[in-house]
Amino acid sequence: MIKVELGGKEYDIPHKWEEVTFNQFISFYKLTQSFKSREELEEEFKDKGDTKELYMSLDTLKSNTRMVSFWTGISEDEVAMCDLDEVAQVLKDLTFLNEKYSPIHIDSFTFKGEKYLLPNENMNKSTFGEYVNAEQLEVNNKELEAGRLEVMPEQVAILCKKEGEKFVKDDDVDKRAEMFKELDMATIWDVAFFLTKRESLLITSFLISQKELLTHKQKSLQQEQ
Repeated sequence: MIKVELGGKEYDIPHKWEEVTFNQFISFYKLTQSFKSREELEEEFKDKGDTKELYMSLDTLKSNTRMVSFWTGISEDEVAMCDLDEVAQVLKDLTFLNEKYSPIHIDSFTFKGEKYLLPNENMNKSTFGEYVNAEQLEVNNKELEAGRLEVMPEQVAILCKKEGEKFVKDDDVDKRAEMFKELDMATIWDVAFFLTKRESLLITSFLISQKELLTHKQKSLQQEQ
């Protein structure tokens, strides 16, 4: 975190994704959904003639005020009373939020003193319970594609296990998903990168092998009857 000064007081704000929790991110994401794009502003103020750019600038200033208010915790009215250069510096310090995160390859991460491992190539040697979890991953991926970022902690909870764990029960997945809402966004982005890059190999092969196994068992049971 870095300290910034506004109106004679100091405030801590994040300076990188490692300092932003998922809870903060999702709240900020919801806030930004109310911000209008330049194209939307162009359309909204197309009839304003020579004053169109002024109206667009005012709307942008309002969005910037809300963003500074969100990350510092002070009211929008207080932000409006602050020195222009101070506000501009805060916005500059927050520019990482507009930059694309460059994920790194990770095999594990540590959170609250516990080490969690990402799955490996032996994923297809798993249980029926993990088959269900893999199906849930696919459902969640569809949710992510639709813009429902709220499912990201559950993705991490399903994918990542403690060393020696073979299967995580639904209740434990739910508890971990809730806990992982406090996980930093850099780790979540890294796990998401893993899922994007290796999902086809791991999940698909796993589902196919498990379906084949179930089919074989069903045929064996039918023959025994």
